[in-house]
Amino acid sequence: MRIRIAKEQDITEIESLYSQLFSAMAALQPDFISPAFADRAFIRKNIEETESDILIAEENGNTEGFLLIQEKKTPPYDCFIPHRYAYIMDICVDECSRGKGVGTMLLQQARAWAKERNLEYIELGVLAGNEGASRLYEKMGFSDVQKTMRCRL
Repeated sequence: MRIRIAKEQDITEIESLYSQLFSAMAALQPDFISPAFADRAFIRKNIEETESDILIAEENGNTEGFLLIQEKKTPPYDCFIPHRYAYIMDICVDECSRGKGVGTMLLQQARAWAKERNLEYIELGVLAGNEGASRLYEKMGFSDVQKTMRCRL
């Protein structure tokens, strides 16, 4: 297994994985998320921009997963201490490759990516009910810092 930076020729494989991701998210939050197709322009933009990368997990020429990571800054409010950090926007491991350490390897490479850029920490969001992802993130050293709550009207 190797982790590498995505190139434009990876877009079709990334789109396929995004379909799996969106379907899984829709199953967890069916009232708010629906299965969808990825936006090619969005994927291309994140491949081309210097503040973001898509990491590809690949084995024997097959794409096993991806992770979209972005360099961010805290908002410029007086109450916030300024920080530069990495934000993991999306991570998806192919359904056939789950439980084989692919997510762990992607997160390890994300950590290296952030360290190379001298960023201070990594942040990500996880949907309530996504127990497998939550366990992985906790195992990798992530902890709760904020909770999003919703009230139906």
